[in-house]
Amino acid sequence: MNETALKIEMLKHNYTVPSLANKIGIGKKAFYAKMRGDSQFKQVEIKGIKTALSLTDEQTTEIFFTD
Repeated sequence: MNETALKIEMLKHNYTVPSLANKIGIGKKAFYAKMRGDSQFKQVEIKGIKTALSLTDEQTTEIFFTD
């Protein structure tokens, strides 16, 4: 996961971790753990983030499916 790219997109759309976590229905601690790579985002969470941040398919792939 590309944590930096996700943080940049969050900043562009004025989301904090707590606000985006709330938007997709998970707790902020879980969101932080997923950003660190301690666990992985579920497909439904990725879809929620993609929608909230208006990500393209390419951006979504870059953020969630690259090392």
